[in-house]
Amino acid sequence: MTLALALSLFIGLSLGLFGGGGSILSVPTLTYALGLEPKTAIAASLLVIAVTSAAALATHLRAGLVCWRTGTLFGGAGMIGAYAGGRLASFVPDGVLLGAFALMMLVTAVAMLRGKPPNRGEYVAPQGAARLSRIMAHGLGVGAVTGMIGAGGGFLIVPVLVLLGGMPMRRAVATSLLVIAMKSSAGFAGYLGHVSVPWAVVLPITGVAAVSSMLGAMFAKKVPQELLRRGFAWLVLLVAAFVVARALPATVRASSFYQHVFVERWPWWIGAAAIAFVVLGLLITDNKQLGVSTGCAELCRVPTSREARASWRVRFLLGIVLGAALAALFAGRSPTLAMGSLDQIAVGSTALKMGVLFGGGLLVGMGARLAGGCTSGHGIVGTALGARSSWLATVLFMVGGFITTHLVLFLTGAHS
Repeated sequence: MTLALALSLFIGLSLGLFGGGGSILSVPTLTYALGLEPKTAIAASLLVIAVTSAAALATHLRAGLVCWRTGTLFGGAGMIGAYAGGRLASFVPDGVLLGAFALMMLVTAVAMLRGKPPNRGEYVAPQGAARLSRIMAHGLGVGAVTGMIGAGGGFLIVPVLVLLGGMPMRRAVATSLLVIAMKSSAGFAGYLGHVSVPWAVVLPITGVAAVSSMLGAMFAKKVPQELLRRGFAWLVLLVAAFVVARALPATVRASSFYQHVFVERWPWWIGAAAIAFVVLGLLITDNKQLGVSTGCAELCRVPTSREARASWRVRFLLGIVLGAALAALFAGRSPTLAMGSLDQIAVGSTALKMGVLFGGGLLVGMGARLAGGCTSGHGIVGTALGARSSWLATVLFMVGGFITTHLVLFLTGAHS
């Protein structure tokens, strides 16, 4: 339950900030973190998304960002399209559906990254039968896709409103929430008759997601529209990768090539060569020195520093995290709190594990800043440049690692 509540924070933030992503995150949370049956998870997800979208929508309403005419027409047509898509889905293989969805998300993300900057003037709602018909046609199309695959409404609504409707990003996010709330409410009503909802589990998750969605909506008002648009596009790319990874046939996963590339551990020398290539490439091409702790420090200054927001290190750091997540996803691994032999010390307690992780991260961060760099900064770049301080720091890193390893082995009884 603790993990589910933590993940619900991201559900709300995604909806409030980007106007989408709720169902993509909520269904796996309810299914894998809480162990709900698929149909129960989908029904509960619809409730969570409906309430969370409405909460975020209230924040956007106060800012006057919601376009009621466009949202109502789009949402109404989307509900019809979703019903038709749900009926058609029974005639199309699941793999084809998910593959087409991932391809559509990929094209959408690329279009948003390469498209023109959003209109910064005052948005005027479409008038006339032709333009209103076009909105309804878009709504039918997005609704049909949503009905066929059961997710992805916000990730398709926002790009359609921005790219085809000429709507500024902030208005598109706010209006998307109106559409999502309408469709999710209708979908949940349809499930109520034949699915029992575990209210004791769902209501706390809904509450946490709703509160975090309002925070996300507040952040959305302060984030520059171009940055919001690009952030949304990259998020869509990640979700497309997630869909592709989950839709791969068993024969592909079992193939020798796939196992060698994504599942089996690569030889150590490949990793060493890749690190050397990145370090030397950054130094030679742009005179940039690799360092993770410096990127973490700049990441902490992103909300208040324009220089930090433009820093390459922040993007590099996020790329490390996202690359690792994608590698684990294609390898078929799921996030866990497994800590190896330290599990014997933590005795399986989630709270104690979180405390150990937080305390360890705090010590690593403080040590890296006091030492003027982390293991990557000193051990890779500093030693390559011949810095005596880096050689000393690297020796101490290694000594500390050996001592800690033997201490843990002794405490867990694995030294024998």
